[in-house]
Amino acid sequence: MPVDTDAQWFAEHKDRKAHIRNARAGESEAEFRALGAHDTKRRRVLLWKLPDDAPIGAGKISDVPFLAFADEAIEDTDEVLLPILNRIMRDAQEADMAAHPELYRRQ
Repeated sequence: MPVDTDAQWFAEHKDRKAHIRNARAGESEAEFRALGAHDTKRRRVLLWKLPDDAPIGAGKISDVPFLAFADEAIEDTDEVLLPILNRIMRDAQEADMAAHPELYRRQ
């Protein structure tokens, strides 16, 4: 059975909630293509370890395809990564609400 290197990383860094790494060859290919034309060297994966008390996916590791700007160095700290992840999740929620308003109407 292959080793889950992301889970291993979080096991070794118990104090961390987020991590960024280069995308592996072929990883999340469809999601990256949906982000438009880009140099594949810019591909990164943001990893978020969901809280143990999360209502869905408690303790799981969520991976989010991400494109770095050309030659951009992104500091691998929770202080930098968590706000990026928060913005991505909010943007996705707003897009979903706009696309499916009937799901968000109060009864």
